[in-house]
Amino acid sequence: MDPLRARYPRYFAYEDLLSAAERVVSGYRRTVDGGTPVEFTHSHRDASLPEETVRVTVDGEHLDLTVDAWIGQLDSAEPYVLAWVSARVHLAGARLTTSRGRPDPYWKDALREANPGRR
Repeated sequence: MDPLRARYPRYFAYEDLLSAAERVVSGYRRTVDGGTPVEFTHSHRDASLPEETVRVTVDGEHLDLTVDAWIGQLDSAEPYVLAWVSARVHLAGARLTTSRGRPDPYWKDALREANPGRR
């Protein structure tokens, strides 16, 4: 284990949660045009959130990821966020975004499934 991670586990847990949420949300935004808006913020940016919290928002629903809840299972955070977001976004009628870099393969497949017959 990295000696810094061992010495500052909460700091790195927060950073890992932030990265997990950011990967899911940025992959969605980079790939989907016209789907349900997905946002995320964190306690360093939004003082109204509890300390060491990352929040993902879809259609008014919030998922709060806290260091206390996730510190022992950080490898599961990104798949959990992806499943949570996937269950709440509406992709019917949405299109593949072509102007924001390389599309995320998961969201590209989800768009195809939600819009059969569309190229």
